[in-house]
Amino acid sequence: MTRSVRMFGLPAVLAVTVGVLAGWQPVLLGILGMAALLVWGVWTPSRLNHTLFAVLLLVPVTADPGYPTKPVWVVLLAATAIALFGRLQRFHPDAPLASVGMSAFAVPVAGFLAALAHWRGPKDLVFALAPFVCYAVIAWHVVEEARRDPQAMKGLARAFAWVGVPVALLAIHQRLTETWPILDELAISNAFTSSAGGGRSVGTIGHPIVYGTYCMMSMCVAIALRGRLWQLPLAAGAVGLLLSGSRSAWFGIAGAAVVWYLAQERKVTLRGVGLVAAAVAAGSALVVVGPGPVQGAIEMVRSRLSNMTGSSSATARYSRYDAAWSGLRESYDTVLFGLGPEAHVRFFQQVGIGDYLAQTFDNSYLTLWYDLGLLTLLPFVALLVSLLVRSRSLVARMLVVGIAVQIFFFDFYLWPCAVAVLILAAGLAFSRDSAEEDPVQDTPVAADVLLAGSR
Repeated sequence: MTRSVRMFGLPAVLAVTVGVLAGWQPVLLGILGMAALLVWGVWTPSRLNHTLFAVLLLVPVTADPGYPTKPVWVVLLAATAIALFGRLQRFHPDAPLASVGMSAFAVPVAGFLAALAHWRGPKDLVFALAPFVCYAVIAWHVVEEARRDPQAMKGLARAFAWVGVPVALLAIHQRLTETWPILDELAISNAFTSSAGGGRSVGTIGHPIVYGTYCMMSMCVAIALRGRLWQLPLAAGAVGLLLSGSRSAWFGIAGAAVVWYLAQERKVTLRGVGLVAAAVAAGSALVVVGPGPVQGAIEMVRSRLSNMTGSSSATARYSRYDAAWSGLRESYDTVLFGLGPEAHVRFFQQVGIGDYLAQTFDNSYLTLWYDLGLLTLLPFVALLVSLLVRSRSLVARMLVVGIAVQIFFFDFYLWPCAVAVLILAAGLAFSRDSAEEDPVQDTPVAADVLLAGSR
């Protein structure tokens, strides 16, 4: 094969093939892309981590292209298999198996013990604990890889912050067209289509709240880890966060911003004041003279912020919290052990709350307490606190606080993208030996693309 053919012929054939598939079968293009990413990733554990987080962060569990089972289980089991394969690659018979990464197994172990107090057969137990086991395996792998190669973990975080740039462009397209391309066609229910989105964008995630989680992650990574042109993924994350209309993510990024502000040596600088003033001026100009689509997005944000304590979603949460507390207060046993695995599912199937909104308690802490008691909730909270206290990485602390705040307003257990952000925070928490982040000039932009070579 001549040099000119290698330089121009193969890229041209590849570009034409991608173009044809994008216009003819975009779903097939996505499947082939994920397969190619998996093949690329199996060669080294560091590359494998890119594939792992691509599956967790970018594959929507609201779309079904023809999976043999529910999409969420396909994503969870695929990610777990990738993590186990990574552990197998690192296996050495002389190396100790027990490690700090295994502390994530405290939650499913505690859940199993709590479930024994309300035994209802193995089915509910398996469905209730399987996600926690999968996430524990993934967290174990990610933490061990972060301890082995801290720079690779930070490079991975920057890479997915940059991936947020094209995803933000898709979010803008979704706002302009008021459709979710491909996601509308493959949605597993009407609740996950643009008709139920109320003008909100979802990127590739399929749900505006979880897309807000991704944008929060992008912004935290961009401003804390920096790198060349870090302002671009930061701006893309901010745009996506606004277009998602996710108030829980807005609260989360506010908490993360407080952590970032407190970590700064100089709390007020002339440059910072200037940037804030410029942002306020630009935002005010858009509010006054922005084009129609911008005005529509502003109106969506305004509606999300108005009457937050008296809106339908707020009053729905009040009803759900009252129902959960009523169940928990039945006896001391329910406080300590909960009402049993999948108890909240049975409640909404048998009793329910007739407001036609999501049939969940919309509070991850309360749901975990309701199902598996304080015996399981306390280890989960302890893991969050230990990540926050132990970590000397600013971005890890920001992500932990952001997620801890956001999941107070929705159940995140079956949203791999949201849990992946917390797992990424755990990896970053164990990826530093010093308190300072890398300076900007030490981070080449070429390392910030998703398919960069392994470090």
